[in-house]
Amino acid sequence: MTVDPQQMARDWITIWQSELNAAATDRELLEGFTRLVDQWAQAAQAAAALLPGADDARRRRAAAGCAGAGTPAGAAPAAAASDARDAAIERLAERVAELERIIEGLSRRP
Repeated sequence: MTVDPQQMARDWITIWQSELNAAATDRELLEGFTRLVDQWAQAAQAAAALLPGADDARRRRAAAGCAGAGTPAGAAPAAAASDARDAAIERLAERVAELERIIEGLSRRP
């Protein structure tokens, strides 16, 4: 019995089309996927708020009368990081810089 690669590919595509169609009509799967994507979006927004200049960009958008992406109009802006967190981030940044200097010095050794 010989195997026809084209027929196997057609069968494989048919199976996956059937699976994708079933997934597209599965309400629980869609709701779960929607929740997952929403959580990813919230995490991305939180991460973007931590970027340098994020507060400046938020102020510029507010001055222009624009709400941030995904931010309801009139929503309160995210709270600023506390001094303790700022200090911890600064210490970590200093430690990373110190480690980078050490690695750079080690890489220069013969």
